[in-house]
Amino acid sequence: MRRALKIHMWPVWVLQLATQGKSFKANPLIGSRLLNTLGLHMIRVMLARLTAHIRWAMLAHKMPKALRQDFQKDGFCAIPDFLDEETLSAIRQEVASYSGEARQMIQGNTATQRILLDAEAIEKMAQVSTVATDKRFLDYLAYGGATAILPILYIQRIRNGFRQAKADPQKTMHADTFHPTMKAWLFLEDVKMEDGPFTYVRGSNRLTWKRFKWEYQRSRVAAKIGDGYSEKGSFRADDDDLKAMDLPAPEGLTAKAGTLVIANTNGFHGRGQAKDGANRIEMWAYSRHNPFSILPGFGLKWRNDLEHKILHRFWRHKDRIAEEKNSRASWHLIDAQDMLE
Repeated sequence: MRRALKIHMWPVWVLQLATQGKSFKANPLIGSRLLNTLGLHMIRVMLARLTAHIRWAMLAHKMPKALRQDFQKDGFCAIPDFLDEETLSAIRQEVASYSGEARQMIQGNTATQRILLDAEAIEKMAQVSTVATDKRFLDYLAYGGATAILPILYIQRIRNGFRQAKADPQKTMHADTFHPTMKAWLFLEDVKMEDGPFTYVRGSNRLTWKRFKWEYQRSRVAAKIGDGYSEKGSFRADDDDLKAMDLPAPEGLTAKAGTLVIANTNGFHGRGQAKDGANRIEMWAYSRHNPFSILPGFGLKWRNDLEHKILHRFWRHKDRIAEEKNSRASWHLIDAQDMLE
């Protein structure tokens, strides 16, 4: 009720309905039980899916038909041997000798460590740069993300059992947001089951009637769920939820080095359970843009560079705030060699 009295925020809250804004907690319109009972959330879900399918149709030429069919049916596609061993070896050597900015986030007992592949980083890594700008690679990611806008790329390492703490919340099956989005993993080393592979609920990307009913009911109470993520727009789904939607058990996608996996993370997914100390390293891609745009946009490098600059400014801002509080930011700086050892 107190939020509703913030008159100056109402234009922002209303405008967010036409964007990727997803927080049931931060926006009283998105989180309104009455409006969601009347169908607000599901209207956004259906409109976002409609526009995504229009963009996928416009970008269909960028991915072979068999891969597109896998992606739309299962929610992901896997391309073994996307990189050969010679290229992989060169990339691993470049990454191992990298000196530059790296950041880390710790969730539960797991650490996620990343190097942003901006212009400065890839200038130091010729083979990484070749892959990051490869037309086939970017075309596949464009189709997966239903947008021609260039994705954000990182070198990423996931370290399991990094500390003694509660379970990693990213190992609970979840949908990232209410609309189709893309994440991709180009694995630089073999990923076995004990390494905690990327895990996906096959077919959960599709808006079946049972998924529709489940999501509708969840939207009515999402603002008060209180698991730390659902109320922010990333719905969690346990085994009973998956059964209610007539979905199969989560599937860990083990992979050989050089495999590229592209997933629609509106489907239920997460990190696989892993042995303490196990880790995996990958080139990781992320793409999320206005879900209601009918046009796929353009792959403009200057826009990608601008996104990188905004990210760096955001991180430095968070660093300053954390320093004032004698703490550290969620994504805090680490020595790159700590990530690469």
